[in-house]
Amino acid sequence: MSKLADQVLADRAARDAARAAFDSHYGALKADMEERGIAGRIADETMDQAKGMFDEAVAVAESHPGVIGGTITALLLWIFRTTIITWAGQALEPVLEKVKELGRDQD
Repeated sequence: MSKLADQVLADRAARDAARAAFDSHYGALKADMEERGIAGRIADETMDQAKGMFDEAVAVAESHPGVIGGTITALLLWIFRTTIITWAGQALEPVLEKVKELGRDQD
């Protein structure tokens, strides 16, 4: 019976230690909630996640600068596509007129 009683006392001591750790964490969380509130905690968590994502994006950009440059170039070409097409048409207009003239001369 002594062995069983020792086990019970050891289990109670472990339970009490776990309870003390829980109460400590709970008290710190409760104090933080009273200080910052739920909105403050959510805002802090959101900012931490945004900073982490930005840091990861910077790391990817530093390790693959060609991909980033190509992507930016592709986006700029897509954004200014109508302007570029207009400029190309204006630049090629004399050549197209010359080709049309040559076609009419052969007829």
